[in-house]
Amino acid sequence: MAVTKTPRKKPTAAAAGVEKPAPKAKAAPAKKASAKKAEAPEPKAKKAAKTPAKGKAAKAVEVAPARPEPIAPAAPAPKPTAKKPAAAAVPSALVDALLAAIREGRAVEFIFADADANAPRTFEPRQLTFDALSQAWYVWGWDRRYNAERHHRVDLLAEVNEVEGVGRAAQGPYAEGTPANQIGGWLGGEPIAVKGTLLKQWVFAVKQAPPAFPRFKIEEQGDGQALVSFTATDLRAIARWAMQFGDGIQVLEPARLVDRIKQVGAVWAGRDRQATAPAPKPAPRPEPEPRRHEPKHHAEAKAEARPEPRPHREPRPEREREEAPKGKPGKVEVIHFDRL
Repeated sequence: MAVTKTPRKKPTAAAAGVEKPAPKAKAAPAKKASAKKAEAPEPKAKKAAKTPAKGKAAKAVEVAPARPEPIAPAAPAPKPTAKKPAAAAVPSALVDALLAAIREGRAVEFIFADADANAPRTFEPRQLTFDALSQAWYVWGWDRRYNAERHHRVDLLAEVNEVEGVGRAAQGPYAEGTPANQIGGWLGGEPIAVKGTLLKQWVFAVKQAPPAFPRFKIEEQGDGQALVSFTATDLRAIARWAMQFGDGIQVLEPARLVDRIKQVGAVWAGRDRQATAPAPKPAPRPEPEPRRHEPKHHAEAKAEARPEPRPHREPRPEREREEAPKGKPGKVEVIHFDRL
């Protein structure tokens, strides 16, 4: 018998049991990286579909669908942090004007926002500082309205104007060429030479601070103390500066400064004694005499037996006694007894 060979047909993809690849999933435009990863395994599935199974039926190849990449959770919103209190808004023009006056040694005129509470005045600025506790700018110097040292808040000022010459209420006489911001209290009027010994616990602090008066000198001594000398014109300002150290300074010159500090110390000591002295105790009352306990009837009888006080009569003289008329003799009655 003639055997005819039938040519083997190539198995199709359906006969091989290979499933068609799943259609491409449209990925979100924001997740480009995850879309590329999902498309990566597709070429392997196509290659497996083209290769026919030899001899035996090709095993079914299942292509697992691409798993979408998990979406990362959104980051939590940041917690609102408490804002620190901002410093008081100060116009830069005021600060620039004060700094220029300090550098050039000029006095300025202050006009406050509340003109009813603070009248305009001529001021000699010496220092401009920022305070961390109040979060505000302060200018320190000599206030010619009160003729004393003063601090003023810059944010309370409305204007800072230039003053022609030395300005009003300038204390004098003063030497020519003296800066206008050092006339009152520092270089205006009669100069006062001051000397004092500063104890060691204050030497470093005074060295680090700006000089409080013109021609301020500090010379260290061998025992850790320092000799302080300067010149000023206002005794009150000098006394306030010296008394801030308490018992940490010994004033040597002038004598009137020593007397003033002693007077202030005596006043302080007197107030302290009055505040701490105990209140005076009231005088003790006299205690009543103890009374004897007596029966009631004895007390009543004793009270009834008391004679009334007789009026005091002065004795008559003897002459009046003799002249006084004599009384008549009394009658005598005779009684007769009859015999019984």
